[in-house]
Amino acid sequence: MIRLKKIFWALSWSERTVFIVAFIAALISSSVLAGIAVAKSTKIVPTYGGEHSEGILGQPSYINPVIASTEADKNLVRLIFSNIKDVADKIEILNDGRLWKIRLKENIRWQDGEKLTSDDVIFTVQKIQDPDSSSPLSSRWQGVAADRLSEIELQFSLANPYAFFSDTLGTLYILPKHLFADVPPANWHLSDYNIKPVGSGPYKFLSYEKRPDGFIYLYRLEAWDRYFEKKPFIKNFNFQFFVRTDDLIKSFNSGQIDGIGGLEPQSLTELKRPYETFSFALPSYYAVFLNQSKSIPLKELEVRRALAVAIEGENLVAEILGGRGKVALGPIPEGTPYFNAELQKGRVPGETAEDILDKAGWKKNNDGYREKNIKNAVVKLELNIIVPQINFLTKTAVLLKDAWEKAGIKTNLIIQPPEEISRNTIKNRDYEMLLFGNVLGPSFDLFSFWHSGERFYPGLNLSLYNNKKADSLIESIRQNLDTENRRAQFNELQMVILNDQPAIFLYSPDYIYISNKDLGGPEARLIAEPADRFVGASNWYLKTARVLK
Repeated sequence: MIRLKKIFWALSWSERTVFIVAFIAALISSSVLAGIAVAKSTKIVPTYGGEHSEGILGQPSYINPVIASTEADKNLVRLIFSNIKDVADKIEILNDGRLWKIRLKENIRWQDGEKLTSDDVIFTVQKIQDPDSSSPLSSRWQGVAADRLSEIELQFSLANPYAFFSDTLGTLYILPKHLFADVPPANWHLSDYNIKPVGSGPYKFLSYEKRPDGFIYLYRLEAWDRYFEKKPFIKNFNFQFFVRTDDLIKSFNSGQIDGIGGLEPQSLTELKRPYETFSFALPSYYAVFLNQSKSIPLKELEVRRALAVAIEGENLVAEILGGRGKVALGPIPEGTPYFNAELQKGRVPGETAEDILDKAGWKKNNDGYREKNIKNAVVKLELNIIVPQINFLTKTAVLLKDAWEKAGIKTNLIIQPPEEISRNTIKNRDYEMLLFGNVLGPSFDLFSFWHSGERFYPGLNLSLYNNKKADSLIESIRQNLDTENRRAQFNELQMVILNDQPAIFLYSPDYIYISNKDLGGPEARLIAEPADRFVGASNWYLKTARVLK
């Protein structure tokens, strides 16, 4: 080393400069080459650790898979409890789809150490079916008999084949029988296990904190070491609860929470902190449902077609959804398994709403609105539309009114609180037009929404639609176990409904989930409902490590 120093100082100033530059260049090159070598021979993988805090509007009340109905409860159910498909080792379909045999994986445990068995599954289904439970899942399980075959085997018997029963199974999260069997469902709301649940899923309850008035503002989960699948990467999964969206956004901007689901596109402009966006597609759409029994003009197909043609769906998606969604072309959203790509919303190229109404005899009067002589009486083309008092829906209604009035259709907006619409307006079918949304769920079964037998409360056929061909297709689809044939029937059904134009289909919003930049793992995909974004959350991660390939 001393000798090298003597050589170095024996050099001239310019030679020493060249030597230093060359030496530094060699170090940099070596570092770069070493980095390239490491990158080629290793890969980055998720690793265990970290804490994620989710912000939710609302309150947890019943973290119980049988009676959970709010988004807050369902979110926690997805993380704490296991789905029957997750715990099943084998699912066998017999007797033309009337018999479903299920064998459970062995040695699955509840988070209190008890063994999960077929008795737990059967108990869960029976309590869903029990009227005293008031389970939101009850309609999906009516007519299904659950029988025990062994400790880890059971079977479901259906009176008739049901093409969507596999999707029904996907909604079944299992409840521990040993904790609820001795309590009548009517008293379940008194059980501590609804707020301190014991599940078999990837996360387990740790603790919660509440204000003096009882409002739970913080709920903590931790990764469960004995989860029957791989241990979740994120160590602690916390939820913070809020009453107002403004407070939720402020908390995200200040770094107190790391993720928010369900924000309207307009709210994204209020986010001041760097974030990632994940857009999940939902099997849902918004439409204007037309009650022809309440309006003489709506009885005419030409009027209904003109209402549809006057609307530019692409503009609605841009203006209302910020481009985060799709135009709704019919009763099944685009991007879902049974969507008919041939739908064109019944349009003729170049045709306008004005053309349709002119040809149908609806002429403009002196005030610019249309009228027509029907059975020796002058009927004005004036329509009332009831709209839920929700920000993006009221903005949608204003755009609809502008478009229709340009075509000469006088439109009156009636804004009502959502609870009033659900409690009275829909129940009594007291509307000419109703701006509302349909959520099809995982099966895309259209029975509740478009079969004539569902025209009146509690059915969800909001247009009071009655078409024998549609009814026949809906009934046949439900029992058709041939996937390709069922798809063809779905295509035909969509065309039948669209040709009758019982509703003006508008748009299908994406479910927007935002998180901080550290979160990895969520994948944009089709989900049955917002809480399903947490299906697969055990694969989410905050930390990474480099390992050899």
